[in-house]
Amino acid sequence: MAKRKTTTSQATDVDETSFMSTQEIVRDVRHKISSQTLLPGSRIPEGDLVQTYGIPRAKVREVLAALEERQLVERVPNKGAVVCPVDMETTYQLYEVREALDTLTVRLAMQNASPEDWKHLQELLGKEFEDSLKNGDIAKHVDSIMAFRDYLNGMAANPVLNDLIERIYDRIRITMRRVALLPGRAEIGIKQYRNLLDAMVGNDVEAADRCVHELNQSARESISKYKNYVL
Repeated sequence: MAKRKTTTSQATDVDETSFMSTQEIVRDVRHKISSQTLLPGSRIPEGDLVQTYGIPRAKVREVLAALEERQLVERVPNKGAVVCPVDMETTYQLYEVREALDTLTVRLAMQNASPEDWKHLQELLGKEFEDSLKNGDIAKHVDSIMAFRDYLNGMAANPVLNDLIERIYDRIRITMRRVALLPGRAEIGIKQYRNLLDAMVGNDVEAADRCVHELNQSARESISKYKNYVL
């Protein structure tokens, strides 16, 4: 992580990372794990976190405990904290749970939606969303999907639900990117997400439920079919 410096009234350089809260550091390490900057099986030495974030070891242990509680790291004897591996069975189960959470998120979002919300969501799934795939920019394409999902989570306005969804995304974000690279998967996904939004705008709860199921079911089928590549 890049370190920036600010100058105090006494012209003293201070490392801004020293002002990061435990929650902010946990969020930063979560991002590094989900983006595979930190690969599964890699060690996270306490000393590295001390140096990177300029925090005492007591705070480092708080960070690692929070990551362990989210099942992103595990403590291994004689090795310390290690990024949890990704396995087929767990990934498949996470997608099953995601479907249930997605269904509730969509229903709550539909209850709370305003015309401005629908307009914003339609823009997220508009021409730029489709063009990113045509241009081979998978990272941007997946980021658009995450922006769509994040906005729905905000519309749902349920902090407990949002926390559960974040925990799922932390563990499947890399899988989502790899699934999007599978033959024909992203093209199908564009149609499925747009069908979901149409059902939501039309206030058709049953159709929206079906769309959520189709999205998650097809993702699970892709994971099963291409498991050696995805995982």
